Amino acid sequence: MEKNSTEILREIEAALAEVKEKVRLLEEQLTEYQKLAEEEAAAPAAEDPLVEVDFTDMEIGEADDLPEQEVQPLPEPVPVPESEPVLEPEPVPEPEPVLEPEPEPVPDPEPVVEPEPVPEPAPVPEAVSEAPKVDVSKMPWRVDRPGIAVKNIRSGISLYDRALFIGTLFKEDYALYDRTIGELNALSSFDEAVDYILTRFPDWNFKSDIVYNFMMAIRRKLG
Repeated sequence: MEKNSTEILREIEAALAEVKEKVRLLEEQLTEYQKLAEEEAAAPAAEDPLVEVDFTDMEIGEADDLPEQEVQPLPEPVPVPESEPVLEPEPVPEPEPVLEPEPEPVPDPEPVVEPEPVPEPAPVPEAVSEAPKVDVSKMPWRVDRPGIAVKNIRSGISLYDRALFIGTLFKEDYALYDRTIGELNALSSFDEAVDYILTRFPDWNFKSDIVYNFMMAIRRKLG
């Protein structure tokens, strides 16, 4: 089920309230951290637990006299008997080389035939309906004062009105709304804008309040 403009506005307001609550919590945390930083900066520095010791007054004692010991002569070395000659092992014959079979030749792969590209269909021109026979010369949005002039139609449309225009006039098609505003911005007079709208949107109720608001927003740019 598609949402109407009132539900969209309520969702936007709820999202704004949630963002404000998060900002408030962050500000409280920032204030608490600032207090902790100030308390740590004001605390005195801890004293050094190490104590220096002065060794200048300490006397070094003389070593006790040790009795002289007699040096005993070393014993004569015992003669080592000659060892028997070591027999070298007989040489092991080298194994005969194993002949590896020659690999079979791999056939060349068949060439891949790419399919012919399918031609793109020719674009179908949009059907432009004939302008309905609607007398708009005395419509209120044609004679009322539009308000302060703007250089771009988008800047003269509020967030709430934009949601109403997209949901009602453009049937939830944002791309159609954005393209229409861009093409209306490129026009040089309000009469051209009226002919454009009568041609593209003949099913609009040009006596309704929402169409009045839309046309007045265009007049703020085109006069």
